[in-house]
Amino acid sequence: MLTEPEPIADASLTTSCSAVLRLISSAFERPRHPMVTSASIRRTSPWRVTGIVVAWIVLGATGCSTPVLKQSVDVPSRFAAAAETASEPEIAWWESYGDPVLSELIRRAAYENRDIKIAAERVRAARAGETISRSRLFPSIGLAATGLYRDTGHSSEAKRSGLPDIKGAGAGVSVSWEVDIAGGLRAGAAAAAADTIAAEHGTRGVRLLVLSDIASNYFILVGTLRQLETVRAIAAAHDDTLRLVTARARVGLATPFDVERAQTDASRAHAAIPPLETLAAVSRHRIAVLIGDQAFNAAAIVPWSGERVVPSASPGQPAALLQRRPDLLGLEAQLQAANARRRQAHAEWFPRLFLNALFGSETVNLNGIGLGAARFTNVFGLLAMPIFNAGRTRAINEIAASGQREAVLHYEHGIVRALEDVENALVQVRDERQRNQTLQSASTTAEAALGRAQSLYDRGQIDLLPLLDAQRTRLTVRVSANDSDTQLLLDSVQLYKALGGGWEVFEPGKPPTVGALQ
Repeated sequence: MLTEPEPIADASLTTSCSAVLRLISSAFERPRHPMVTSASIRRTSPWRVTGIVVAWIVLGATGCSTPVLKQSVDVPSRFAAAAETASEPEIAWWESYGDPVLSELIRRAAYENRDIKIAAERVRAARAGETISRSRLFPSIGLAATGLYRDTGHSSEAKRSGLPDIKGAGAGVSVSWEVDIAGGLRAGAAAAAADTIAAEHGTRGVRLLVLSDIASNYFILVGTLRQLETVRAIAAAHDDTLRLVTARARVGLATPFDVERAQTDASRAHAAIPPLETLAAVSRHRIAVLIGDQAFNAAAIVPWSGERVVPSASPGQPAALLQRRPDLLGLEAQLQAANARRRQAHAEWFPRLFLNALFGSETVNLNGIGLGAARFTNVFGLLAMPIFNAGRTRAINEIAASGQREAVLHYEHGIVRALEDVENALVQVRDERQRNQTLQSASTTAEAALGRAQSLYDRGQIDLLPLLDAQRTRLTVRVSANDSDTQLLLDSVQLYKALGGGWEVFEPGKPPTVGALQ
């Protein structure tokens, strides 16, 4: 259930706001004492102005009127399409299929895929941006050097009377600092840190997508090659039937119609082969690119010849999904960044304090006479406060508030979509598993029926029509069973993808598991 996000405010901050606002209001009130004259008001007005400025500074430092939004989705205690369980899904889920070739392809993709490397560069850029934002909290220190040479060209008397030749040199250390009295710089640094976290989760999301794409394309390749074997065997059987029917027609035991029908079935079986060969080649090309190679080398990708196991994934708790799926973690970080930018925009209402200092020494030479070295110190302070800027500050805050509300809606939408993905995947795996069992049973029955029909036809106890019907039935059932095998594997991959795990295995700085390297 979605509700309007409510601002979260600290009670102590609200109390501070009220006190400071009363202080500001009292600064504008006219004195009520009968003995206070207008002259005394004028004499005390500088103190009032100072009090107002100080009050604004305190109000800005509290950051009290800036709401912090959080998601308000009512996450269920379990998934509707699965029994309640406390066990979490496997992290290295690809190992559950028992296919060593798949595990090796997954490992190569995790370290060589270009999309993952591109996302990693975005993380590096975000971390650099965070460093820039955080550096503004500290003073900046620099070196400065000056040199001066002036030759007036006047006579010695003129030089002595006020137009001297001057030679000078100086060097010093400059210090500049914006004191973050309103919290705007701290909020900007917090937003940059949240952006970095979002970029890191974005990289993990890309890694998860690549791993699931590898598994999906690999199982498509496996299913297509299996389907090719089936269709080629069926095409060969139709060829045998066509030769047999043709031979029987020569001796008058079959009609031309029987020959034409057998020819049609054989041609249709052969026509199903090229699309499957195309699909197998495309799947190989996609896998080669995903593992950082080129399509030219795709022929080296040979699937494992053993039997694969379709694992029964445990979905775990829906609440744990929010802490496992990278896209949800990234949306949460983006919401934190939006909250921080709201505080940063709020600080635009308050004064900014700048401090600058220059320390150093200089030497001066007048008309060839050295005056010696002298040390100097310059300190400058500036307190700047917005008074009127034609609504710019209000617009800045409105933009930040809108971005904050948008971020929380994106996060809530991501949560409900993630829960939907898992529910859909659970239903698809459950129903496809039931369909697969039925088709496997039907395939076994169709094979047995075809064998009996062939035996009866060889003995002349039935004509060609029942035999061709048995062959068509076997074709339909075996193709459907193969498709179901592949679809069940793909649905299981989609479930693991919806659950959001697997990226942790190849997290930078963490050694991969032993199974992932096999």
